[in-house]
Amino acid sequence: MSASVAGRLAEPYLRAGDALALTLGPGRRRAGWHEARLWLAVSSLAFAGLRLAGSRPVVRLGRFGTLVNDPVLGRRILTDAERFRTVGPGTHGELMDLAIGPDALLNMDGAAHEALRRALGPLFAPAASAELVATADDGLVANAGRRLAAGGDVDVVRLSRILTGRTTFALLGAPTPPGGDDGYLASYRLGEALVGMTVRAIRRGVRSGELDEARTLVERLGKPGRIGWESGGGTIGRLRALGFDWETARALVVVIVLAGTETVTSAAPRIVALLADHGRWGSLDGGRPEAVEQAIEAGLRLTTPTEVIVRSCPEDVTLDGVRFPAGRRVFLSVYGMTRWASLYDGDPEGLRLGRPIPREVRHLWFGAGPHFCLGAPIAREQLRLLLGTLGREPRLQVVRRRPAAGVLFPAYGSLVVRAGR
Repeated sequence: MSASVAGRLAEPYLRAGDALALTLGPGRRRAGWHEARLWLAVSSLAFAGLRLAGSRPVVRLGRFGTLVNDPVLGRRILTDAERFRTVGPGTHGELMDLAIGPDALLNMDGAAHEALRRALGPLFAPAASAELVATADDGLVANAGRRLAAGGDVDVVRLSRILTGRTTFALLGAPTPPGGDDGYLASYRLGEALVGMTVRAIRRGVRSGELDEARTLVERLGKPGRIGWESGGGTIGRLRALGFDWETARALVVVIVLAGTETVTSAAPRIVALLADHGRWGSLDGGRPEAVEQAIEAGLRLTTPTEVIVRSCPEDVTLDGVRFPAGRRVFLSVYGMTRWASLYDGDPEGLRLGRPIPREVRHLWFGAGPHFCLGAPIAREQLRLLLGTLGREPRLQVVRRRPAAGVLFPAYGSLVVRAGR
């Protein structure tokens, strides 16, 4: 049975679940349904598989590879870039190598990867990230806050995508696209399409027609960065000044755009919904910085925008008594690792506001080791701005919501909120 047919058959039951959720008061059951609903819109089989396998440290998947849920073992793998590589059959890096080139940061290992990260590091430092996001925002989020205060509606998904688009273009040193905010949304959709192709490549390999399509997307995504390259602005201008060629810079342009399509645009609406559905919106305390930080930490743990990280073993590896065969993939379940039951007193799905994140999983949603997300400070600044501004409203209600269609990670396609009275 195809996914589309299965989706049509399930739709009446999903609508019934949505109607039932409307009758539930704020709390875990309401929040749990809406989060599950996002997963069911992506893949009920993937959701069931992650949930059922999550209690086992390691799950053998035959010829597909090995699934790891144990956060201690998972972190050791992520920090061992010599034996567990980002590039190999069935990894994200395979399609990047073919469609983008070998110097796209996410598909690099060793000294070349370290040198490129070191060159880019100052642009992603916390102070530089805060300045970048503030400049790119240019009143966008404040206007949304004023609209809420006046009794209007705000679509948090659209708001997050535009903010991410503005930030990405500013980072590249690219000018405002034609159509303004609509242009940023168009760029987001291109990035989303390429992200989808990389995940499909993991599932069933790279196909020749898809490779041609991916290269076309790469060319379109790289255009804004070319202007930054020629003008010497942003990240790309820095690379040019350091002696990098345009092919390396173009690869990085595409990676920056791809990174911008995920964390904030997926996590921010889901965190807003989690707080509202749990009846915990007031915990933001009017946007107080400490309360916002607590919401970001608790929210990122539960939303885990990147659910699975893939690595490949060029040679047989035995780690902590677990054998990983050469040529097989290693699937690091960020979903499972951040919900490892023994770390949470048997309550891994709880919204643990104000409670410390166990050190075993701290920041794992951004990865670990040499490939820890370079843009994490920017993502955090965007989340601080969004939650800090929207959180000035003491009460918030979700008036309409829709799961994203045709995506490969759980996300809202729309989340419309209004100030509660």
